[in-house]
Amino acid sequence: MTVALIALPGCQADDPTGSTTSAAPAAAEAQVSRSHCGTGWTHASSGPVQVRVHNTDVNAAEAYLADSSGRLYGEIDPLAPGATAVLRTELSAGSYHLVCSVNDGTPVKGPKVSVTGDASGVRGVRPVTSADLAPHVIAYQGWVKGRLKLLRGQAKSLSAALRSGDRGTARAAWKTANRTWNTMGGAYGAFGDRGAAIAGDAHPFAKGVHDPHWTGLLRIEYGLWHGQSPVSLATLGDRLQKDLGSLDKDLESTQFEPLDVVNRTHEITEDTLQQTLTGRSDYGAHVELSDALAQLDGTCELLKVLHPLLSTRYPQLPTVNSWIAKARKDIRAQHDWRVTPPGGTADAGHRLVDADIAQLAELLTPIPTMLEPRVTR
Repeated sequence: MTVALIALPGCQADDPTGSTTSAAPAAAEAQVSRSHCGTGWTHASSGPVQVRVHNTDVNAAEAYLADSSGRLYGEIDPLAPGATAVLRTELSAGSYHLVCSVNDGTPVKGPKVSVTGDASGVRGVRPVTSADLAPHVIAYQGWVKGRLKLLRGQAKSLSAALRSGDRGTARAAWKTANRTWNTMGGAYGAFGDRGAAIAGDAHPFAKGVHDPHWTGLLRIEYGLWHGQSPVSLATLGDRLQKDLGSLDKDLESTQFEPLDVVNRTHEITEDTLQQTLTGRSDYGAHVELSDALAQLDGTCELLKVLHPLLSTRYPQLPTVNSWIAKARKDIRAQHDWRVTPPGGTADAGHRLVDADIAQLAELLTPIPTMLEPRVTR
């Protein structure tokens, strides 16, 4: 993958028309290796810059363009042995060098290259390591465990309501548990098959909603809103409690992957737009708006945990917070929400909420790239 680091946020904020600057001069070729990192790149003018990088090592490598303070301005990751790619970015006048990380080994710095001229460049970002992320990921996992404890109590209440046979009470208990689950979106990737058993939809199953192997919150939702007796769903409530208990034990010996956690800062909102608001996971309760609010809460928790790393790297963070507030306000203002049928036209309220979440997803897109753990020093 070729990425021009941090160029994206600035372009989105400052140039909404999508216009581009003039093309960079033809690229000089630089080596990527442990012994000759950066050899071949000797000079550049400010503004658009292209560096053709060629991996002369026998192992895969990453190439980063950095300044003397360690801030990154572009990367090629990964670069296969013998492969060539063009690293594109925009640089202000200053001193820069390539960093070569071969097979995730100790990074090697290339020779300094002076960039001259008056044109402006992109904002560099200080790289994040796994060690930098570790305390924040641990803090987030602790929060998730607290939410899981709350959810286990709510699942117990749901099971009791199902056994009582009172549909109204069972539906209310289900909504409470379902909302708590949706606040935990940053952890979905860490739950694996257990997460699918707890809240997976019917799409993967051969018999769909009638498949006996389908379990969890959405299966209970289907039954409660499609005429099945609450008592007949009690065994599903028991299974939900069992799966949540097993998940709790799993988390005692499992650590979240840092990359999974930072990816979810964007993916939760993307899922809200593509899954929740489209009604893909609606099995009768029509709780899209409640789910969307809960998912916003989950995103906020991730941003709060990662704030010490983001505050010095992402100038648009206040804008993100403003759009979260706007999305919440617009969601709460909806009183006649309905999912748009296939081929139909969304009403004004639906279009407004969709637009809010789409803009928020766009603003969150650069964060996983900024916080992806890298070996550059």
